[in-house]
Amino acid sequence: MDLTKNIPNYPPYNIKKVGDNKYVIEMAVAGFAKTDIEMTLENGKLVISGKTKEANDVDNANVYYFYKGIAERAFTRHFTLSDTVEVKNAELVNGILKVWLENLIPEHQKSKKIEIKD
Repeated sequence: MDLTKNIPNYPPYNIKKVGDNKYVIEMAVAGFAKTDIEMTLENGKLVISGKTKEANDVDNANVYYFYKGIAERAFTRHFTLSDTVEVKNAELVNGILKVWLENLIPEHQKSKKIEIKD
């Protein structure tokens, strides 16, 4: 039984730690424009979805591809974020959507060194 069949793998993405409390989600969205991508954050869930206008464009009915390697198919990805994680910004660079995150840990939750007295 292959349990990986139901795990969505499009579009591919990375999650990288880029600082002490800073992270970036990098998602490969070749063929998508900024206007084709929608991001929402609600109740700690970041939802990134995309749908190209070209996929539904009737003017493209006569277009024939000799080879189509860029999928451009609609997608939706969900990321559950901790209450302390804040989305700082997002940018689309060279076909990669980058979503910058920061984990803002409240002072009372940060670890601290306790001195032992004599």
